[in-house]
Amino acid sequence: MALEQDNGAIVRRFTERVWNDGDLSAIEDLVDDQFTNFGVRQPGGHAAVRHIVTAWRTAFPDLRFEIQEEIVHDDKVVHRVILRGTHLGEFPPGVGPARIMGAMPPTGRSFEADQIHIHRVAGGKIVEHAATRNDLLMLNQLGLVSGTEPVTETSWRKPVTPGAARPR
Repeated sequence: MALEQDNGAIVRRFTERVWNDGDLSAIEDLVDDQFTNFGVRQPGGHAAVRHIVTAWRTAFPDLRFEIQEEIVHDDKVVHRVILRGTHLGEFPPGVGPARIMGAMPPTGRSFEADQIHIHRVAGGKIVEHAATRNDLLMLNQLGLVSGTEPVTETSWRKPVTPGAARPR
């Protein structure tokens, strides 16, 4: 159980220091240089993580992960999060949703979207990451999905009243 708690603490520290605070110097302490992201391992995992974090935090300087739930089992740490940010810088092609959309000039709009991240920890460092992200909701809120009206940040999370009739 102590190892699982340590693994959870490592990933929480990574989320807080690297993603929320933008402390790129913490990457070497928390991430293995053989890091695999979404099944892809490139030489120089530290450099790859720095590139990804820099791209996201340049586009969204106030980027913030809020951990809603944590599940730790053996070497796996799962976080259900709400990600928030304001699009004040260009999101470069090749990272996140810009892999499909191309460069995304700043819109000045804010977003709030749900995500699930799965990290694997070995030897006290994060060695693997995969996620499911609600990028369509984020892009909609940023006004980047043509032909749709942006959904407000809170309307997509309205609770469902049990027993209430659903629209057909």
